[in-house]
Amino acid sequence: MDTLSLYQILVLGAGLIGTYIKLTQEVGKLKSRVIHLEKQNDELTVTLKQLAADIAEIKLILARKQIDK
Repeated sequence: MDTLSLYQILVLGAGLIGTYIKLTQEVGKLKSRVIHLEKQNDELTVTLKQLAADIAEIKLILARKQIDK
């Protein structure tokens, strides 16, 4: 059975550490993107609620104009 030399162990350890750092950075980027998208989603929800309220008001105004005729 082969034994790993000190050099091979160091290379393997450096590779594992590098991979861990890269994956940690990617997770951080993805978390920030999710937070940004959730914020945009909240803003969109508020805008859509306001739009629905405005449309309901327009419908009410049109209904009143039909009654007045």
